[in-house]
Amino acid sequence: MEREIDREANYKKYKRKMNSILFLLIFPAVVMLGSFLILYLNDIVSMTNLGTALIPLLILYLILVFVMTPRLYYNRMYSDYMRLLINKPKELESNLQLFTSEWIDLLKRDGFELAQEDLKHLLLCKYYKKLPGMSHSDETLVFIVVAKNKSFDFYGDEVDQGMQSFYMNNKMFEHVSKRITLQFKKYDTIDKKAQEEVETAILYQAGKRTLVNLTYIYLDEKNTVYGLYPEDWYPNRYAYFAVNECKRICDIKE
Repeated sequence: MEREIDREANYKKYKRKMNSILFLLIFPAVVMLGSFLILYLNDIVSMTNLGTALIPLLILYLILVFVMTPRLYYNRMYSDYMRLLINKPKELESNLQLFTSEWIDLLKRDGFELAQEDLKHLLLCKYYKKLPGMSHSDETLVFIVVAKNKSFDFYGDEVDQGMQSFYMNNKMFEHVSKRITLQFKKYDTIDKKAQEEVETAILYQAGKRTLVNLTYIYLDEKNTVYGLYPEDWYPNRYAYFAVNECKRICDIKE
């Protein structure tokens, strides 16, 4: 119960910060525009004098936007993350045997290209010109990372190097600004470490760039996949697609 309260409190904290930054960005713009229209339309101040007064204010406002925009993106990301975590992770049954050569072959036949493989992990990638069933979606790369042992770090150098190598070998994808990464690891039981891995997610959205990283734990004996499966809210269409893509490639039917 304590954990759920903390999640709710953290979500509200980051949402308040995000709203405060939005207010700081919107309020000065509204005041400047309103003042300009009132003074100009009522012939109180000439256009020349208005321009002279507004230029320094606009410069200050642009500096404010430059400073506050990264903070807005940061708090938005954590607000989305905390809201997503309000939905507790759960186990869903898979109709496939994961972490087998048959499963990897199935992914390859589905269009996933092997981008990297070593003793610790393998990395696959699939390009979508438009996400199936998703209106107004952009070109997207979907990466799948399969860890071969429990100690593998999804956020270590190996995965990053593998992705960079993929981009170098496929220059036509360098412009793709939407990236989804589904990360899979096998555990015997759901312990604290497994829960922490599942709850370590990336939901980054800034301008046209969107990054979604979600981790799922496979329990071999139970043939279930443990992870985040929100039912009523997603931060964006790419996070929604990511969860449903996990269900599809694992053949999960609720």
